[in-house]
Amino acid sequence: MRIFPLAAAAIGLTLAAGPAAADSYRLSLSTWGSPKHPQVSHFVPEFTKLVGERSDGRIKFRTFEGGEMVKQQFVPTAVPQGTVDISLTTLDNWSGRISDVTILTTPLWTRSMKDTLGALKPGQPIFDYFDKKLREQGAILLCAFDIGPPVLSTSFPIEHPSDLAGKKIRVYSKGAGQMMQALKAAPTTMSVGEVYSALQRGTVDGAIGGLQGAVGLKHFEVTKYMLAPMGALGTLIHAYVMNKDKFESMPEDLQKIVMESAAEARDAMQGYIIDKYGDFVDQVRKHGNTVTVLEAGTPGYDEWRNALQGVNDEARRTYPKELVELIETK
Repeated sequence: MRIFPLAAAAIGLTLAAGPAAADSYRLSLSTWGSPKHPQVSHFVPEFTKLVGERSDGRIKFRTFEGGEMVKQQFVPTAVPQGTVDISLTTLDNWSGRISDVTILTTPLWTRSMKDTLGALKPGQPIFDYFDKKLREQGAILLCAFDIGPPVLSTSFPIEHPSDLAGKKIRVYSKGAGQMMQALKAAPTTMSVGEVYSALQRGTVDGAIGGLQGAVGLKHFEVTKYMLAPMGALGTLIHAYVMNKDKFESMPEDLQKIVMESAAEARDAMQGYIIDKYGDFVDQVRKHGNTVTVLEAGTPGYDEWRNALQGVNDEARRTYPKELVELIETK
């Protein structure tokens, strides 16, 4: 657990005594997964620093790492209930409350990380669409970002879609599970903190997830192969969300500081992920894993896209036309 910028005596909102301190707020911020992942190691220090400086210390944070306070799959309950004020989340984990978020895991999403650097900001249609949906559930979308195409870390050689048939694959959400089912794999949902031991024990044959998390949690120690499909399996959209009541309880100037600081910290973190993506792939190779990278336009890439054509067709039938157009329009 780390505290920014000063230790908070209690979790959540505290109004300090006396008129001079009436606008003093203490917020809890929770993350999960590897603390070395840029979405934690780069975003959290920058965000809390900016908010602390710009609010003249009126907002302070208590932060919790590695799912210590809220595990990945429980964020959609914990944030609206106020168990935690701010949390990292995978947007697709909100599928039980917001069915539309599952579209974000489909191969309909073909934008690059550079595209999403501008497309996932406040005021942009995709951001505003999901912010509205989250507000209806008691949460505010502070920032959204693309951590890149998901990778498959496996104990078996993997190059073709048929290689997944019958294999037990860890997935992180309903949408990812549907995609693995379409490829005839047997999806098993588990939190990111459980993946290493599941791979080590053979509980699962492989895992789909973010590249940076797989490296930070050293999945290469318990796998032999990695498929980096470079968008053939869509991408991973993560976010930081905040309890709506807590956000709206703060004066407008502090609301603005929180939103602007989140956007600035997000841009810096997203830029780092874009610049270093290839370095993360190289780290997996250096640890002895065989890595297959699928580039757009190559036969291998097209083979995977074709295998998932039915998923895309179903998505176009299932989701609102407005949303499908937002996802497919560049």
